[in-house]
Amino acid sequence: MTERVVIYERELEVPIKISKKISEDAKIRKLERWPKEAGLSVPLDDSGVNFTQMVKMYVSDYGLELGEKKWHVESNSDKIVTKMEWKIVKNGNEVGIASMSTEISKFPSSEERDNYVHTCKLKYVIEIESSIVAEKASAVENIPDMSLF
Repeated sequence: MTERVVIYERELEVPIKISKKISEDAKIRKLERWPKEAGLSVPLDDSGVNFTQMVKMYVSDYGLELGEKKWHVESNSDKIVTKMEWKIVKNGNEVGIASMSTEISKFPSSEERDNYVHTCKLKYVIEIESSIVAEKASAVENIPDMSLF
């Protein structure tokens, strides 16, 4: 496997509000589902772009395709850890990966009226093989300068 370059990395913390009225089991199930249901659509910044959109933009810019997406959820007594890996491919071969990892405490970080608020730590990363990044950079350098004056 060729060396990969991190072309995008972002860490965020987001609140997850859960009603105080639901059972403890239902709360845990909701926290376990949250990364799959909402984790990829969290706005990354003020532009409103989310990770799914960001991955698709990079894949398109580099002339690549998206492959299989795999999820792994691990739940222990005090937190839920999730890892998603989305293959980035070229001509059927894996040349990169987009990943999201989350950590959610099972204990609320605060309360708001009728809700418990849990904090989710998110980390997003996009890695692409260095040869593809170099190809793209050299293609951009070879564009002739044009002047309208």
